[in-house]
Amino acid sequence: MSGRALAAVALAAVSVGWLDPHATAREASRLYAAGNFDDAAGKYNEALVDQPDSPLLHFNLGDTLYRQGKFTDAVNALQQVPGSDTDPGRTARVAYNIGNAKYRLGQAAEGSDPKAALGLYAEALAAYRRAMGAAPDDADAKFNHEFVEKKMADLKKKLEEQQKQQEQDQQQQDRQNQEQAKQDQQGERQKERPDGQQQDQQQQQQQQQATGAQAGEKQDGQMSKQEAAALLDAQRDQEVRPDEVVKRLQGAGVAEPAEDW
Repeated sequence: MSGRALAAVALAAVSVGWLDPHATAREASRLYAAGNFDDAAGKYNEALVDQPDSPLLHFNLGDTLYRQGKFTDAVNALQQVPGSDTDPGRTARVAYNIGNAKYRLGQAAEGSDPKAALGLYAEALAAYRRAMGAAPDDADAKFNHEFVEKKMADLKKKLEEQQKQQEQDQQQQDRQNQEQAKQDQQGERQKERPDGQQQDQQQQQQQQQATGAQAGEKQDGQMSKQEAAALLDAQRDQEVRPDEVVKRLQGAGVAEPAEDW
């Protein structure tokens, strides 16, 4: 290999050695500033491959994910920032952004799972307190803390009112069920009552018939003993004796034909 070729190889090696190690991170920041958050997040992840312990890269990635609306991923990225970070300003911003992400997650869960929302709001308040501890003059952290605190109180009150209303509705439903049960019982008793009355009437009729038979009284559809005896006497009086039948036949005339044949 000629001396000129060796010089070219050496120059190339030196050029590679002078490559900017922060070029990917700078490209990610440029994309973030342009509002291209998807590509910016990808570049920050590439930069973290070479610098996995960089607090700044984890913070920037978390901020980018927050801008994308990926609040859970944002919290996970921000929590990767080492707790031993020597920059108190960045520590405050990390806690502040975690508080914002927790609030957004709670806000999204409020309609479907209010209890989970309360838990997320409580975590947001804790993050804001850490931010105020690291930066006591941070007015934004103080404002957000007061805002979420009121939001949490309103949600608690709403849940208590809903619980009270549910209890009242349940009590009213129980009363209605009891009233319906009473009405059903009364209806069953009314259905049973006519049968009992009919049995009583039948027993009374049987007793009356037995008493009337013993006393010789007339029952419906029956003759008393006195009526039966009187009827027999009347029949005897109306009977025709044989001698009267003969007399009637002897004195009877023969009917003439109505026309002459």
